[in-house]
Amino acid sequence: MAKSTIPLLLRRGLPLALCAAVLLPVIPVAAAAPGSPAVPARPLTPSVVTQPSDEQRVLRIGSLWSNSDDTYLRQNLTDLYEFTHPDVKLEFVPAVDQEQFRFTNTYMVEGPEALGHMRDILLGSDPVDVIIGDGSLIRNLADQNLLEPLQPLIDRDSYDISNMAPTMLNGVRELGRGHLFALTPTFSASVVYYNKGIFDAAGVDYPTDGMTWDEFFKLAGKVTKTSKHPDERIYGFSRSRYAGDPFGDMLVYLSPLQAAMYDNQGGAMTVNNALWSRGWTTFSNLIQKQIIPGPGDIEAAAAAAAGVAETEFNPFLGDWFLTGKAAMVIGEYGYINELASVDRKAMLIKNINFRHVDWGIAAVPAFAEKPGVTVGAGLDQMLAISSTAQNEEDAWELIKFVNSNEVAKIKAANPYQLTSRMDFNRSQKAGVSLEPFYNVKPVPVSVSDSDVNNLAYKMPNIYQINLAGQMLFSEVIQGKRTVANALKAWEQQGNHMLNAMRKDPTVFFNLDNGWLERSAKKK
Repeated sequence: MAKSTIPLLLRRGLPLALCAAVLLPVIPVAAAAPGSPAVPARPLTPSVVTQPSDEQRVLRIGSLWSNSDDTYLRQNLTDLYEFTHPDVKLEFVPAVDQEQFRFTNTYMVEGPEALGHMRDILLGSDPVDVIIGDGSLIRNLADQNLLEPLQPLIDRDSYDISNMAPTMLNGVRELGRGHLFALTPTFSASVVYYNKGIFDAAGVDYPTDGMTWDEFFKLAGKVTKTSKHPDERIYGFSRSRYAGDPFGDMLVYLSPLQAAMYDNQGGAMTVNNALWSRGWTTFSNLIQKQIIPGPGDIEAAAAAAAGVAETEFNPFLGDWFLTGKAAMVIGEYGYINELASVDRKAMLIKNINFRHVDWGIAAVPAFAEKPGVTVGAGLDQMLAISSTAQNEEDAWELIKFVNSNEVAKIKAANPYQLTSRMDFNRSQKAGVSLEPFYNVKPVPVSVSDSDVNNLAYKMPNIYQINLAGQMLFSEVIQGKRTVANALKAWEQQGNHMLNAMRKDPTVFFNLDNGWLERSAKKK
C-alpha cells in the first residue's frame, strides 16, 4: 500500500520551510557541505514491488505544462514501459493543465505562478512520483531538496551508466551542483561543420576539438575570401547554416559567460561593462572584416536566392555551407543526416553549379574561462524522482527502463536525435567520429536565469530592450558609433524603458521616435 506523505516528512525529522525565491517549500534533510543541497537517499519501500501481479500499481508523473493525457510524452518516453509493465498504470499530472485554456478566457499560467502549481502536485495529498522537466525546473527542485539523488540507487542496482555521454551526465550534475538528480534518454548538441576543400585550397589546418573562440576566429580569418561583391565572398564562419541576425548571434556567443542585459528584478541595465564591450567589439570586427556575414550581406544573399528561386530549382537554397559560401557553420546532429543524403544523391543534382562538399566536424569552441561550455548543447525531458514519491521503487524502474540500452537502440534509429547511450548513435559518414558531440557542457542554468525569464511575464514588452540594442549594434557595424558610445546609449535607453515598465508593465515603446538620433554623440 502506498505510504502517506506525513510519515515521510516525520522521518526526515524537520518541518517544511518556504523558499521565497521559487515559491517552492524546502524539505530539510541532513546537513551538507556549504553551497550544496543535502542528498542522502531515503530507503526505498520494497512493498510496492511485492503486490499481486493482477493488481495495477499507479505511478504518477508530473510536469510543469501538459494535460492529463499527454500523447507526446507518452509516445516519446513511456509507451514502451507501459507495454512491458502491464502491472503499472501511468497517470500524467500536469502542474498547469493546458487544456483548460481552450475553454476559458484566462491567460496561460506562467512564471512563479506555475511553480506554485508545481508545489501543489509535489506536496499535496496525492503527490506525484516522477518529474519530467527541463534544466530550469530540475535546478529549482534540486535546490529545494524536492528530488531524490539517483547515485545511491545506481550503486545499489549496479545500473551501468558508463556508456552515457558526458555531455548529458555532466550537464545534469551541474544542475544538481555536483549530484545526479535526473537522467534523460536523449540530449542535444551542436558541432562545427567545416568544408575541407576550402581549408585545403587555403593551405590551412582544419579546426580541432577544444579550441577557444579566439583561436577559432583567427582560423576563420585565414579561410575568408573578401570581395566587394557578396556573391564572390567566402565567409570563414557563420553561426548558422541559414542567414541569421548578427546581433542575436552575438547574444548566443556571449551566453556561456551569462551576460545579462538587466538585473534580476528589472531595476537597471547591466550592459555598459567590459563583458558586453568584448562581445560587441568581437562581432563588429568580424563583420567589418567579412569573416562572418553582416546584415547587408544577409539581405544581398536573400535577394540573390529569391532571384534563383524564380528561375530554377535549387535544393540547397539559403544553405551557406552547402552552397560553399561559408567555410564553417555550427549545426545540430541532424545536419549530418542531410549532408550524408547529399553525398548519396549528388548524381541526381542537375541544372545548378553544385560542388560536392567534403566535410568534417569538430567541437564548438569555448571561452578560455569556461572550458568545454558550448552553445548548442542542451538537456530536456529529464526524469527525476520526487522526494515525496509514494511509489518510488516503480519511479526508479521507469527511469532505468527509459534510459536503458534497449530503449536507446530503438531511439537511435532516428537520425535527428542523439541518444544518451553513445554506443547506439551511428555516424553516417565513414571516418567521421561523433566524439565532438559527447564531451561538451551545456550552458549553465541558474536560479537568476529563472528570475530574468519571469520578467517577461511581468513586463511583456521587455523584449523591446533587445530591439534597441539591435538598432545600436547596426550603427556600430556601419561605423556610425563606437562600441563604448553604443553601450552607454543602450544603458540610458534601457533604463528609461525599465522605469516606464515598472509604472506600467504593458507600456509599448515607439523606437522610431528619434531616440537613436538624440542619443548620438561624437565618437
